[in-house]
Amino acid sequence: MARNKRHLDPKIKKEEIELVATTLFKEKGYENTSMAEIARSAGVAANTIYWYFENKDDLLIAVLNRVVSQAMAEVVALREQPLGTRLLKLIAQVESSGSLMADIHSRVSHSPKVQAWHDQFHAMVEQLSVSELVNAGVDVEEAQLDAKLLIYVIEGLLAHPHKLQEREQIIDQALKRIFA
Repeated sequence: MARNKRHLDPKIKKEEIELVATTLFKEKGYENTSMAEIARSAGVAANTIYWYFENKDDLLIAVLNRVVSQAMAEVVALREQPLGTRLLKLIAQVESSGSLMADIHSRVSHSPKVQAWHDQFHAMVEQLSVSELVNAGVDVEEAQLDAKLLIYVIEGLLAHPHKLQEREQIIDQALKRIFA
């Protein structure tokens, strides 16, 4: 029987719930994972989750923040590598999150909180891309459009998987066009 682990620090308990939800969302998808299942897998009573997360969308956002933070840390660690290499790493990291990005896109029209997270995520990626392009010598106004182009290329590659070699060619071609 699930029980509340009152002796655990609340931050630790919240993290345990997030980790379990991350695994289940990746394996089964958002729609196919219930809050009760997450609670069972985390070894807590079903209502315990609601002490930390208002609803399933809040838990999804926490999971996405965790996944994005890990992905960005890995991409930043490659800052000395060419931009194309870092973009390919970012795509691989997002793909390793299973259906989470598709889940976000399917929830955008149903949840203002998910819509806000999605918009914030796009703004962050766009801002980072603009900064990267400006540092590489692209004019600011062009960098803003080019950043949007890169985001569309990345989302296209995520929505329509390609073999690695083809993916590399597409990223290389997009970057050649930007830096031409």
